[in-house]
Amino acid sequence: MTRRYQTRTRSCTTLILAALLLAAVVVEVGISLRPRPAPPAPTPTASPTAFAGRMAVAALPTNTPYLALTPLPSFTPTATTTPTRTATPTRTATPIPTYVARINTALANLRGGPGVVYPTVAILGEGEEVTLQGQSEAGDWIVVESINGNLGWMAANLLSETPGGEALAVLTPPPTPTPAPATDTPTPGPPTATPRPPIALAAAAPGAARVPRLVLANYFVWYDANRWGECNISAGDRPLQTYSSDDPETIARQINMAIGAGIDGFTSQWIAPGERTDRNFATLLNRSQGTNFQSTVVFQRHYWAGTGPTQANTAEAIRYILNQYGGHPNFLKINGRPVIFFTDVGRVPRGGSAQEAWAAIRNQADPGRNSWWIAEGLDPSYLSVFDGLWLYNVTHASSPNDYVKAPRWAQNVRSWEQRMGQPKLWVATLMPGSDDSRASCKQDVRAPAPPRVRAREDGNFYRATYNAAAGSNPDLLWINSFNEWVEGTYIEPSQFYGDAYINLTRELAAQFKGQ
Repeated sequence: MTRRYQTRTRSCTTLILAALLLAAVVVEVGISLRPRPAPPAPTPTASPTAFAGRMAVAALPTNTPYLALTPLPSFTPTATTTPTRTATPTRTATPIPTYVARINTALANLRGGPGVVYPTVAILGEGEEVTLQGQSEAGDWIVVESINGNLGWMAANLLSETPGGEALAVLTPPPTPTPAPATDTPTPGPPTATPRPPIALAAAAPGAARVPRLVLANYFVWYDANRWGECNISAGDRPLQTYSSDDPETIARQINMAIGAGIDGFTSQWIAPGERTDRNFATLLNRSQGTNFQSTVVFQRHYWAGTGPTQANTAEAIRYILNQYGGHPNFLKINGRPVIFFTDVGRVPRGGSAQEAWAAIRNQADPGRNSWWIAEGLDPSYLSVFDGLWLYNVTHASSPNDYVKAPRWAQNVRSWEQRMGQPKLWVATLMPGSDDSRASCKQDVRAPAPPRVRAREDGNFYRATYNAAAGSNPDLLWINSFNEWVEGTYIEPSQFYGDAYINLTRELAAQFKGQ
């Protein structure tokens, strides 16, 4: 009984366990078939929000049915507003007015102080622009600065306009200089010159050259780009390519043109230190570097109107040329000595003769006679002071064929050479023609003379003057001119003549150098 009971009891237990297991399975299946709520759509949030959501779900038991969970609130960082820095207001300075004026006279002295007793700093030309910096207490002198940086005092009446009144600050002038002893009037009597060292020229057979056969051309550096249509331009002609003489590229182009025509250098019209012609002459030398083109000046400081020429400032200007340019490789030299041309020598400031005045000037400017001074004119007595002669024009209204006298003029120079026992240079002139009939419409510094018109004759006049000049056996040949557009002697290519005279110059220069 007991074993049967135990067996039956085990059977019942087994059945009960099986029933319970089946019931559990049914319940589990039912639960799994129940609809589950959809999980909330993920909200793109910052990393802290997502991280918190994941932790909340992971905390549920794995065998616990999903419940409808309320999503955790998203964590949205509060934007921190960066305060906008308030800009510090910029203090606006009261603008200082700038006053500009122009020179209203041909030339104006820029001085070291408000008065003619102060030395000249520079000389400015008509139309040059200056900036006004201050004034004297009376307002009759203005402190100005030129475009190239020269600062000094200028008489107010030499400026086109000044603001006047209290517009310019009153400046204290420098101490008044002690006047130097007057040296402008030489003591009457024969000129006294420091004995010069002998000037040696290479010995040459009769008719042969003593110095290199150079061809020079008269050159002007004061033209403005906007004035080629003015009334005084010869015959209404103008360059094929108009230009400003202040343009370095123009000067370089003219140098190259001259070299191509057989010209060895320019004699550049020169007025005074610091003036426009001086600045452009410096450019001429600098743009000639690397070539054999050698130039010098035609000196005019001693007579140029409006500049107050004296013997003292004439000598000072010559010293300036020799010191400033004499050592430049492209400054004209003969046997190593600088050469300077002087025009209108009779117009020098003087109390006695012009020769005496020049002797006094040379004793100040070149006491060692270390340079060649070439005087314009036919008076051989100037050779007591100068080292050679040349002529600006070889045709005149009253004597249009003067050029044929070149051999006679050369002989006069040779005679004085024998008389002085020193070499004297003869520089012969040739010209393509001349026409200054329109020049009188404007005032200029030339000595009064009747209009001079000499037809070019299709180059035949140029050839005739060359034949006379070359026939005088000159030391140098001088062309008047490369670009004298008022007197009408230019060979520079023009609208009327094209490049005919540049080409003819090349031919004539080759003949001269081949002699």
